[in-house]
Amino acid sequence: MKASTILASTLAAVAAAAPTSAAAEKRASVNVAEFNNFSFNNQDLQYLLAINSLDLQAFAELGVANNLDISGFQQLFVGNSFSLSDILQLQQLALLSQLGSLGVLGGVDLGSLQVNVVNLGLISNIAGFNVGDLVDQSQVPQIQAVIQQTEIDAVVIN
Repeated sequence: MKASTILASTLAAVAAAAPTSAAAEKRASVNVAEFNNFSFNNQDLQYLLAINSLDLQAFAELGVANNLDISGFQQLFVGNSFSLSDILQLQQLALLSQLGSLGVLGGVDLGSLQVNVVNLGLISNIAGFNVGDLVDQSQVPQIQAVIQQTEIDAVVIN
């Protein structure tokens, strides 16, 4: 059995078992300005968005249609840090946006889903490690060129 088949089967089982509610209240809207219009303030995160083609529209729709509390991701967009914690949060955002794009979470009330709850315990200070210090400054012009050449779609909330 292929790994993709196993993953699809697992996700289908989880989606089928997840509580759904026809009467689940949808969030009225998401204020995109509070999220820097879903554009990362940090250049390195914006670069990762560009090369990975993350579907932020699907992520924002999970906040509105599926009641996902996306407020925990606000600092990721408006902050100007590039730490290990930011990379972990970006990975969660990428996974949620992919699941949203696939439609796996359609009709599932995600209001009780807790995101950004990675407890690093005694090594929690490692989360603040500034990964930006590892970026070679001679690469900055190339990073900026990739960001400028990549069309990043605006997020529109209906």
